Amino acid sequence: MAHAPTDYELYLRVPELLSLQKPPEQRACPDELMFQVVHQSAELWMKLLDHELQEFVRSLDDEVLQLHVAQTALHRVHHIQGLLLSGLEILYTLSPTDYMRIRAVLGRGSGQESPGFRRMLALGGEVWPHFARLLDRSGVRLVDIYREPRGFPALFAIAEGLLEFDLRLQEWRNRHILLVYRTIGLGTPSLKGKHSELLEKGLRTQFFPALWEVRDEVFAQWSAEHPQGAEQTLTGAPALGQPAAPPPSASPPSASPAPPAPTARKPRPRKR
Repeated sequence: MAHAPTDYELYLRVPELLSLQKPPEQRACPDELMFQVVHQSAELWMKLLDHELQEFVRSLDDEVLQLHVAQTALHRVHHIQGLLLSGLEILYTLSPTDYMRIRAVLGRGSGQESPGFRRMLALGGEVWPHFARLLDRSGVRLVDIYREPRGFPALFAIAEGLLEFDLRLQEWRNRHILLVYRTIGLGTPSLKGKHSELLEKGLRTQFFPALWEVRDEVFAQWSAEHPQGAEQTLTGAPALGQPAAPPPSASPPSASPAPPAPTARKPRPRKR
């Protein structure tokens, strides 16, 4: 006898949610349930990530920066990216043979067609103009923030949060390619092309290039001011390219003072 759905089930639409995976009799292999759940949950996490970044840019566009809103949204985005990485680790348990069975029923489907993934790739270009306008309103250049981060703590925190999003997104893309290698090997082409070429392209992609380039600019200035790097090694030896300090001049040994000349004694008169 079917039970009446609870408020929890009704609010979350649990029956509909759990009906989105194949029933056991239709699965290509038992691991197909894991494969579907991981990818479906990833789409939900990416949907939330998109939403949080929209809240983030709205906080940047306010006349007065809502730092707590911006930071909270970025923290959530970073946690979501961590969950996406964890999902890939679950797929490490999928054997090549079972993936072949699943692949036979995928049609021509590929992760590159994921709507959530495509949104993540587009978000960098959409988010950056909002941060650039915030810098303009603040009358600050990006390089100034990185030269004196303690002078612009709020702007520096936001810039570093965006860089963290960029870094984690690149890590997720590269981890996905490694999953492909683990599952189908180094030479087998994926359903949408040779994955080694995708990896090379992904390694060249930065979603906020200015945040990487500013590091070159800051360190170029430091390198110009310190052409030999550190002035001295921790051992006290001169840095590479620095002339060695002359050894301390050795002073000649001091001559021992001459013993005092003996004093002449007067002869005593003889007693008669």
